[in-house]
Amino acid sequence: MADDMFDFEADVLVVGTGGAGFAAAATAAIEGASVVMFERNDHIGGTTGASGGTAWIPNNASLRAQGKEDPRDDAIAYMCRLSFPQYYCPGHPTLGLPEDYYELIANFYDNGYKAIDYLVEAGVLDVMADTRPLDFENPTQMPSGNLLAGFPDYGAEIPEERLPTGRHVFPTPGKPGMVDQFEAGARAKGVEIAMGRQVTGILRNDDGEVVGLEVRYGHIAELARARKGVIFASGGFAHNAELVRRYIPGRIFGTCATLGAQGDFVRLGADAGAKLGNMGNAWLKQVPLTAALRSPTPPSVWLPWGDAMIHVNKYGRRVVDEKMPYHDRSKAHAVYDPTKREYPNLALFMIYDDTVASSESFAGMRQPMPRPGESAEFVIKGDDWDDLIAKIDAELAAVEDHTGALRLDPAFKANLAATIERFGGFAATGVDEDFGRGQAPIGRAWNGPNREGSPNPTMAPFASEGPYYCIIVVCGMLDTNGGPVINAKSQVLDGAGEPIPGLYGAGNCVASPAGQGYWGPGATIGLGITYGHLAGRNAAAEPDKRLTF
Repeated sequence: MADDMFDFEADVLVVGTGGAGFAAAATAAIEGASVVMFERNDHIGGTTGASGGTAWIPNNASLRAQGKEDPRDDAIAYMCRLSFPQYYCPGHPTLGLPEDYYELIANFYDNGYKAIDYLVEAGVLDVMADTRPLDFENPTQMPSGNLLAGFPDYGAEIPEERLPTGRHVFPTPGKPGMVDQFEAGARAKGVEIAMGRQVTGILRNDDGEVVGLEVRYGHIAELARARKGVIFASGGFAHNAELVRRYIPGRIFGTCATLGAQGDFVRLGADAGAKLGNMGNAWLKQVPLTAALRSPTPPSVWLPWGDAMIHVNKYGRRVVDEKMPYHDRSKAHAVYDPTKREYPNLALFMIYDDTVASSESFAGMRQPMPRPGESAEFVIKGDDWDDLIAKIDAELAAVEDHTGALRLDPAFKANLAATIERFGGFAATGVDEDFGRGQAPIGRAWNGPNREGSPNPTMAPFASEGPYYCIIVVCGMLDTNGGPVINAKSQVLDGAGEPIPGLYGAGNCVASPAGQGYWGPGATIGLGITYGHLAGRNAAAEPDKRLTF
């Protein structure tokens, strides 16, 4: 194959323009490589562009500048505990984890802050962190003007957590968003961006080395030559219904991932001999059922808002701390009951009273609960408990073809009454004896306004009279985070655990080092930037590869 047959040619080709892709492209360019990026969508940014735009980075420069220590062993223990609780064992050399799992987490600690420092020093990013804790009594006062600044990590209550705030970095106030910074920085370094291109194949030479890509642009087939290497940062498979059904436990209703998250690298990587990993995990969240059935990108329930508010299942029973972070809380939906051979929490019913609904406050994470005077199709309102329950069951009947004929159990009304009474007792004492609601710092940080005189700001007894409200919530996702397995250099590994020459990956398209964990705001982007940076640096250092077929 002659060089003049290629429509694009560069030292390094990058697939995807999210945080991982831009970190890879900018780093490779800074290291002296020519770079072309391919984006399947008609806009840049990937799922990073739809996120809060922060990156969770242990031991970051702002922490160090403020004299805050983030010891390596403590941070790694925190991450391992959340990511692989089924293996976690304190005192073990790898904390009980398989060695390769542990290595990727330790490698993230060792290189995350270096990646950010590198990109900042190169003028690509302008970011900072803030270690000042959020004032829970006045949660509308955000440190540094950033919504997530000062919020604690998602597992701040566990004993392994020694530094609950300050690990996530965000654009310095007054600077553009992270994607804008990345695009401007990459273009300034000479990176070319080709839009509307879907990568359909990986080119390998007679030696098995990756030397280019097959690309589809509308109805046009194009070829792209990579002299040194190819880096995939193309997102997960959240919008590929077949792959989601095949790999993700329970049932998923909707995502906020970019529409380009079709799982291209799962197929292409497997075709190239890549080993797949973490395929059963995703970055989870909750979404309103009615909205999810009408749109592939429904609004998100990041933290259920209000104090006189609970989640119950089809039996009218609470099953989770409603104020847990979205990722961990959403796992309750995939719990399987082997006795009844069902998923009893497939849908949960977010029930709240009129004190919550009529509050004018927008503090905390109120969305998507409407404010007074607003309406939303997914909110069910009943004049009293009987009216509300009848309307919930009618809503379930209307959509039963999409939910496996889910209906309320006949005992729902009686159980709900008992649940409400028990919850009211906990609210009066301030102690949730069932699920510990209000103990996790993130639950208080995102709770919203505190009711005067409440011993636990996340809880309050329900009003004795209606109206009452319900939002039926189901499991959604930000994106999946499984795919080809990588090593500490971001090289994609084959079935024997050996690197596929010239092939790299980072972000949600690969098997995430985070496993099932979600460490704090921006953990997805922090991992993507770190391993994207490593991919860019190592790909740029590769020798040129021959075109022999």
